[in-house]
Amino acid sequence: MSMRSSIVLGLLLVVGGGVAWFNLSKSQSPLPASSEPQVQAQAQSFDQSRAFLENERNTIDVVQRTGDGVVFVAVRATPRLSGDFGFFAPFLQPRPQEGSGSGFVIDQDGLILTNYHVIEGADQITVRFHNDPKSYPARVVGRAEPLDMALIRVQAPRERLKPMRLADSDQVRVGQKAIAMGNPFGLEFTVTEGIVSAIRRNPNDGSASGKGAFVPTVIQTDAAINPGNSGGPLLNSRGEVIGINTFIYSSAGAFGAAQSAGIGFAIPINLAKQYLNDLKAGKDITAEEIVRSRPRLGVTLSLLSMAEYPENIRRQNRLPDTGLMIQQVERGSPAERAGLRPATRTVQLQLRTGQVIELGVNGDILLEADGNPINNINDLRAVLLSKKQGEAVNLKVWRDGQTREVRVVPQVIR
Repeated sequence: MSMRSSIVLGLLLVVGGGVAWFNLSKSQSPLPASSEPQVQAQAQSFDQSRAFLENERNTIDVVQRTGDGVVFVAVRATPRLSGDFGFFAPFLQPRPQEGSGSGFVIDQDGLILTNYHVIEGADQITVRFHNDPKSYPARVVGRAEPLDMALIRVQAPRERLKPMRLADSDQVRVGQKAIAMGNPFGLEFTVTEGIVSAIRRNPNDGSASGKGAFVPTVIQTDAAINPGNSGGPLLNSRGEVIGINTFIYSSAGAFGAAQSAGIGFAIPINLAKQYLNDLKAGKDITAEEIVRSRPRLGVTLSLLSMAEYPENIRRQNRLPDTGLMIQQVERGSPAERAGLRPATRTVQLQLRTGQVIELGVNGDILLEADGNPINNINDLRAVLLSKKQGEAVNLKVWRDGQTREVRVVPQVIR
């Protein structure tokens, strides 16, 4: 190849290489400024609301609209020493105990509904609101231990008070959405979601005057409820309170403060509404007051069920193995008008404690109420408490070795 040809070829390679590099650089360079707004417009056209399912959008809406009405309730209690320790008393003072729960605002006057067991025995109560680290003092206004409800009033700025709407819990249906809000394990402002699993008779019967003993039915939900949720609201998809979260059924098969097993219970809000005026008036509602204020049969029943009667007494008097003996019938009561008969013959029985009681042996024995077996006073109470004004109860009664059906309309007896 001649010198001239070599020079020409070199020039062609340089030019070709430059063109190739330019094209490659252009393919990797940023887009022109004029194209950037188009990309941004495409990003802005993405609709955030469409990223959520309809159910999710509803939950988010309920939380954003109503969540500020849920409060954190902190309590402090100093245990009392029993006995007179004289000179040593100042040195034996027990340490204060602290606890926490939930509640929700019901009006602009600072009234908050919660559970009785949340504030029981408290010497000091404070309330914190969502997104506000400050604690505000509160005091108890009214208590209802048999209903496990309490009303407290917080001293807080009016703008912090976001009242929650109370639903008609009689309209709650199994399968509908349920949203629980509260402070489980002290984790402030926690939301869980599930459905209404059942509306059932209260499985936590309690004693005649214990916490929640006069709550006839409860709303069961699989929305996670844990210690600290007590007193918080259970809401429907409209953001209305349908119940007060109260207790759970643990995996160990016990009711109380264990971790959630997907079976939680709430007091229907309509029950709270029945006693709200009394609580606002500062009353401490007792079991006796509830009994007097509600329709009843007008009977006094045996302390022992038929199953607890000595076998020889049952056999001699042809008594059944189940049910409760009617000891007394009040004059003018629904029971008297329905023809129910009290015992006129009794036998004495000494208990292991040494107490001597009288057992009727020839009165009517209540076997069932509306198809529910009656084995203790709570069985009958649950049926009566579930009745509306003027609604009858159908009793199955044992009399003189035979069963019969008796229809009775409970009424308030003063």
